[in-house]
Amino acid sequence: MKYSADSLETVARSILGGFGCDDNESSIVADHLIRANLTGHDSHGIGMLPMYGQQVEDGNLIPNQTPEFLPAAGAIRIVDAKRGFGHRMALLALDHAMEAIGEHNVAVLGLRNSGHVSRVGNYSEYCAQKGFMSIHFVNVWGHAPVVAPYGSRDPGFSTNPISIGIPVGGKATPLLDMATSTVALGKVRVAHNKGEKVPHGWVLDVDGNSTDDPTPIWSLREGALTAFGAHKGSGLGIFVELLAGALAGNETVATGNHIPRGVFNNMFSIIVNPQGFDQQQEIEARVMEYYSSIKKGRPANNQDEVLMPGEPELRNTADRKTNGIDIDDETISQLINTADTFKVDGGTIKATLQTLN
Repeated sequence: MKYSADSLETVARSILGGFGCDDNESSIVADHLIRANLTGHDSHGIGMLPMYGQQVEDGNLIPNQTPEFLPAAGAIRIVDAKRGFGHRMALLALDHAMEAIGEHNVAVLGLRNSGHVSRVGNYSEYCAQKGFMSIHFVNVWGHAPVVAPYGSRDPGFSTNPISIGIPVGGKATPLLDMATSTVALGKVRVAHNKGEKVPHGWVLDVDGNSTDDPTPIWSLREGALTAFGAHKGSGLGIFVELLAGALAGNETVATGNHIPRGVFNNMFSIIVNPQGFDQQQEIEARVMEYYSSIKKGRPANNQDEVLMPGEPELRNTADRKTNGIDIDDETISQLINTADTFKVDGGTIKATLQTLN
């Protein structure tokens, strides 16, 4: 079924309120999740709420948390999120780090001990709105690793995403937002909920063989996801773990405790004022000149056109705002069960959802 973005956001805010989030935090988290759905990244959208609910129950995700801002060290800012909702914690941490840009034209952020920050591209977009270029690396700890490094059948890191954005007219253009695994674990969850197979090359079984079955890795954590691009993607995933976990944070998947249903993030971010290099309009002109040169290339076989990073998300957003967001029945059922668990009336949730078929 396809649902309107507005009704899904209302549902998300209601459930988040049931978790104990105040109106401000509920709005920030709900907006983040539904924008992930709009861009086509359903793996990081409203379907995350059941997992968040489990973490709130366990005391491993804390509504309305107040982060700790550690003493500044030049352009470096370190923020301990104290397991607050990562969507709000990351924005507060970025705002704090950006205070260094006035003096240094650059800020380096280490966000530690955060709840799930969800779609990392959101933070490149946030920085671009303020006129800044940014690079973000996120590691995941609290549970056992799920991605097999190149040459190994055993997991050694998690999906460890990277996002990079350059501001043009206050928007991240282009915008790179990618996992260093072949696919995000949430996409395997989506396939599992829909009862679908996954393409070979995404997942390894416990013996290190390619499989199209998403259930063992999602439900039982048996097997592993693959790293994208063989040794190259594996190398990036390892360095994301080191930069976000060993350098900026206090935990890697090797040092952090494995907690039932635990999912925590560290984020290492570099935020740059482009005007430290040249006038903004000159930089934007060069960016768009190169952007256009790529777009003018001849499409590969079976491709209609050449797309730049971020373009599929823009097109998905335009389509889904008009035609609705496709959410599978299993995810809707999980959302209603989560609402009931937190004393949010499931019947009201059903009545709120607006289908667009």
